[in-house]
Amino acid sequence: MDLSGFITAVRNNDQLEASRICSETTPILKRYLRKKLGADPNDAEDAIQRMFEYIINKIREEEFENPKGILSYMLKTCRHNYIKIVQDREQIDYDYVEERLYSNPVQIWDLVNKENQSILRQCAQQLRKGYREFINYFFSFPNASTRDVAEHFDISVNNAWTRKHRVINKLHDCVKSNT
Repeated sequence: MDLSGFITAVRNNDQLEASRICSETTPILKRYLRKKLGADPNDAEDAIQRMFEYIINKIREEEFENPKGILSYMLKTCRHNYIKIVQDREQIDYDYVEERLYSNPVQIWDLVNKENQSILRQCAQQLRKGYREFINYFFSFPNASTRDVAEHFDISVNNAWTRKHRVINKLHDCVKSNT
């Protein structure tokens, strides 16, 4: 989806065109927040509204320079806004928000049963080196929090979470195709 017209509309103060693009984009962003984060529809709308206010100001102040990356920027900003809304309302720590917002469709220990252990080992060996090191850490420290992993690998918590789930999904697909 090309949203570079949104940047042009905002810069040219074309409110009609900017509103049209916002109206077309909102359902996509709302679906993203609902599916990826389990967002309540009202919270999703609030997060999207905050995102548009933020991005429109950035565009007007000439601080947004990558028209091709605007959709990605919108998705990230919506996600951050949603997490902030939940944190502000519930005043909870990040680890709890992470556990609550993200579904865990495939957990490592769902894969590790007696029949699949050898298949899982073979699949782990097929991973590229960085992913192998990452999953071996989880096998060695199954109760490690995402924050622990981030510190161990010197990466951000979000990056640790993303890598963890990429590796788990790769292992899940491999095990599934070999059983």
